[in-house]
Amino acid sequence: MNCLKCNQGDTKVYDSRVVKTNKAIRRRRECLECGYRFTTVEEPKTFELNVLKRNGQIKPFSEEKLESGIRKAFNKRPVEAGLVEELSQQVLEDVLALDQNPISSVKVGKMALKRLKEADKVAFICYSAMFSNFESVEDFIKIIN
Repeated sequence: MNCLKCNQGDTKVYDSRVVKTNKAIRRRRECLECGYRFTTVEEPKTFELNVLKRNGQIKPFSEEKLESGIRKAFNKRPVEAGLVEELSQQVLEDVLALDQNPISSVKVGKMALKRLKEADKVAFICYSAMFSNFESVEDFIKIIN
């Protein structure tokens, strides 16, 4: 961080505190060159990711909606603490790695299916039933096989 007064690059942090919202960090800094003290506030930058729905609408990507869908796939199944959040995070990382904006909801669903298949086969089938548009019982049997 450059000093606001003399523009030197050497500053030290002598106090850090979490802002009341828990979404940012307030840092008190001091320039090692001129001794000027100033405050910075650091907060994570949110990435505006959009999803292209099957009907052509573009909606903001929702981590909560992704996690909710994965949680529903584990309905009445024994699930380790934190597994749903971990799977959601993995899918989000997969989505971000593609670097597509907007990204197709079908692609997001397929990424979630891939992660669920590795974690729990029954949850994978449940998610497939929610996500896929089955035309017949035979389609569902293909997924099971």
